[in-house]
Amino acid sequence: MNDIRLCTKPNLRFFDILEALSNLEYLSTLEETQHTKEQKTSEYFTFVMEDQSTSVHLINDQSTSIPYLLLSGPAHQQLASQLYQSSIVYSSKDIQYRCLHDQRIDDRIDAICRLGIASYHDVSTEVLDIFQLYLRDPDVRVRQSAVFATTFIGWKEFEDMLAYTATHDPDLRVAEIAESALRIMRESDWMSERA
Repeated sequence: MNDIRLCTKPNLRFFDILEALSNLEYLSTLEETQHTKEQKTSEYFTFVMEDQSTSVHLINDQSTSIPYLLLSGPAHQQLASQLYQSSIVYSSKDIQYRCLHDQRIDDRIDAICRLGIASYHDVSTEVLDIFQLYLRDPDVRVRQSAVFATTFIGWKEFEDMLAYTATHDPDLRVAEIAESALRIMRESDWMSERA
């Protein structure tokens, strides 16, 4: 049973999502995560379903500042379906659409990072094609973000793209980040860097 990562919608802040999850009838806050002031201001909260075995972790990724949900347990597929209906999260297809249609640089950077978070599933040619486009984008920040986002996914199919970027990108920093991502993913045997 693999965990499921769901990416939140961009217009929602971390505490908006925390409040929305707190208001869902089928989830309750895991008590031990709420005892200290430090934990109350933490950027990691855990909720559980009634079965007390299926959980959703609200995580604010420190690198991207993008909140996402990590679902685990026997009913995690059911929980994912319910959360898709809650308007808190985007589907991978919605994010793919954004990647292909957003025009502003900041929106493109946000979209590719969210696609990396949301693409926890099996290899997708659609997602690979989008990463190929982003790794060749004229804007250096978009290319950097695309390289970084590959580490969320960890597919071996990124190897050739990252190797090409490491040796051919006109920006030295992007090339170095690609080389580092390639090394990290090879060392981890192509497992996603972030669970």
